[in-house]
Amino acid sequence: MPAGDDLRTIHSAQQFDRVLQRARDLIHDRGLTLFAEIDHSRNALDAGLAMPATRVLVFGSGTAGTPLMLRAPDIALELPLRLLIRVRDDGTTDVVYRDPDALAAAFGIADLVPAIAGLRAIAEAAAA
Repeated sequence: MPAGDDLRTIHSAQQFDRVLQRARDLIHDRGLTLFAEIDHSRNALDAGLAMPATRVLVFGSGTAGTPLMLRAPDIALELPLRLLIRVRDDGTTDVVYRDPDALAAAFGIADLVPAIAGLRAIAEAAAA
Protein backbone atom coordinates (compact mmCIF):
# COMPACT_ATOMS: atom_id res chain seq x y z
CA MET A 1 0.00 0.00 0.00
CA PRO A 2 1.68 3.26 -1.02
CA ALA A 3 1.78 5.74 1.84
CA GLY A 4 -0.95 8.29 1.51
CA ASP A 5 -3.25 6.39 -0.87
CA ASP A 6 -5.30 5.17 2.05
CA LEU A 7 -4.99 8.24 4.27
CA ARG A 8 -8.04 10.38 4.86
CA THR A 9 -7.81 13.94 6.16
CA ILE A 10 -10.63 15.86 7.77
CA HIS A 11 -10.09 19.58 8.13
CA SER A 12 -11.56 20.98 11.33
CA ALA A 13 -12.59 24.51 12.12
CA GLN A 14 -12.02 23.69 15.80
CA GLN A 15 -8.85 24.48 17.74
CA PHE A 16 -6.29 21.70 18.17
CA ASP A 17 -6.86 21.25 21.93
CA ARG A 18 -10.62 20.92 21.42
CA VAL A 19 -10.23 18.32 18.67
CA LEU A 20 -7.70 16.37 20.70
CA GLN A 21 -9.89 16.30 23.81
CA ARG A 22 -12.96 15.41 21.76
CA ALA A 23 -11.08 12.45 20.24
CA ARG A 24 -10.00 11.26 23.69
CA ASP A 25 -13.57 11.52 24.96
CA LEU A 26 -14.99 9.66 21.96
CA ILE A 27 -12.49 6.84 22.41
CA HIS A 28 -13.38 6.57 26.09
CA ASP A 29 -17.15 6.86 25.51
CA ARG A 30 -17.04 3.98 23.01
CA GLY A 31 -15.40 1.73 25.58
CA LEU A 32 -12.09 1.62 23.71
CA THR A 33 -8.67 1.65 25.31
CA LEU A 34 -6.35 4.59 24.68
CA PHE A 35 -3.05 2.71 24.67
CA ALA A 36 -0.79 5.67 23.95
CA GLU A 37 -0.68 9.32 23.08
CA ILE A 38 2.44 10.29 21.20
CA ASP A 39 3.31 13.98 21.34
CA HIS A 40 5.57 14.50 18.35
CA SER A 41 5.82 18.25 18.90
CA ARG A 42 7.05 17.67 22.47
CA ASN A 43 9.58 15.14 21.23
CA ALA A 44 10.78 17.69 18.66
CA LEU A 45 11.13 20.32 21.38
CA ASP A 46 13.13 17.89 23.50
CA ALA A 47 15.46 17.47 20.50
CA GLY A 48 15.88 21.25 20.18
CA LEU A 49 13.52 21.50 17.20
CA ALA A 50 10.14 23.08 16.72
CA MET A 51 7.05 21.79 14.97
CA PRO A 52 3.33 22.56 15.18
CA ALA A 53 1.24 20.61 17.69
CA THR A 54 1.12 17.01 16.47
CA ARG A 55 -0.30 14.06 18.39
CA VAL A 56 -1.02 10.46 17.53
CA LEU A 57 -3.66 8.64 19.55
CA VAL A 58 -3.23 4.85 19.58
CA PHE A 59 -6.40 3.04 20.60
CA GLY A 60 -8.50 -0.04 20.14
CA SER A 61 -10.22 -3.04 21.60
CA GLY A 62 -9.11 -6.62 21.98
CA THR A 63 -12.65 -7.69 21.19
CA ALA A 64 -12.53 -5.98 17.81
CA GLY A 65 -8.85 -6.35 16.95
CA THR A 66 -8.20 -9.96 17.89
CA PRO A 67 -10.51 -11.50 15.25
CA LEU A 68 -8.81 -9.34 12.61
CA MET A 69 -5.36 -10.55 13.64
CA LEU A 70 -6.48 -14.17 13.82
CA ARG A 71 -7.79 -13.95 10.27
CA ALA A 72 -4.93 -11.84 8.84
CA PRO A 73 -1.97 -11.91 11.26
CA ASP A 74 0.00 -9.22 9.38
CA ILE A 75 -2.67 -6.61 10.15
CA ALA A 76 -1.11 -6.55 13.62
CA LEU A 77 1.32 -4.04 12.09
CA GLU A 78 -1.62 -1.64 11.71
CA LEU A 79 -3.26 -2.28 15.07
CA PRO A 80 -4.13 -0.72 17.41
CA LEU A 81 -5.79 1.96 15.32
CA ARG A 82 -4.36 5.46 15.19
CA LEU A 83 -5.54 9.03 14.71
CA LEU A 84 -3.17 11.84 13.85
CA ILE A 85 -4.26 15.27 15.04
CA ARG A 86 -2.09 18.12 13.85
CA VAL A 87 -1.98 21.87 13.43
CA ARG A 88 -1.55 22.98 9.83
CA ASP A 89 0.73 25.80 8.71
CA ASP A 90 -2.28 28.13 8.66
CA GLY A 91 -3.04 27.36 12.33
CA THR A 92 -6.10 25.19 11.67
CA THR A 93 -6.44 21.53 12.66
CA ASP A 94 -6.48 18.29 10.68
CA VAL A 95 -7.50 14.80 11.75
CA VAL A 96 -5.82 12.07 9.68
CA TYR A 97 -6.54 8.35 9.69
CA ARG A 98 -6.17 5.26 7.51
CA ASP A 99 -9.30 4.45 5.55
CA PRO A 100 -10.83 1.36 7.19
CA ASP A 101 -12.12 -0.02 3.87
CA ALA A 102 -8.71 0.27 2.22
CA LEU A 103 -7.01 -1.21 5.26
CA ALA A 104 -9.34 -4.21 5.35
CA ALA A 105 -9.04 -4.71 1.60
CA ALA A 106 -5.25 -4.61 1.77
CA PHE A 107 -5.29 -7.52 4.19
CA GLY A 108 -8.09 -9.45 2.48
CA ILE A 109 -10.58 -9.06 5.30
CA ALA A 110 -13.15 -6.74 3.72
CA ASP A 111 -15.94 -8.69 5.39
CA LEU A 112 -14.51 -7.68 8.78
CA VAL A 113 -14.37 -3.93 8.08
CA PRO A 114 -17.14 -3.22 10.65
CA ALA A 115 -14.60 -4.06 13.38
CA ILE A 116 -12.54 -0.99 12.40
CA ALA A 117 -15.14 1.21 10.71
CA GLY A 118 -15.61 3.15 13.95
CA LEU A 119 -12.28 4.82 13.25
CA ARG A 120 -13.92 6.96 10.57
CA ALA A 121 -16.80 7.92 12.87
CA ILE A 122 -14.42 8.92 15.67
CA ALA A 123 -12.32 11.04 13.28
CA GLU A 124 -15.37 12.78 11.85
CA ALA A 125 -16.93 13.45 15.26
CA ALA A 126 -13.65 14.72 16.72
CA ALA A 127 -13.24 17.16 13.85
CA ALA A 128 -16.86 18.39 13.95
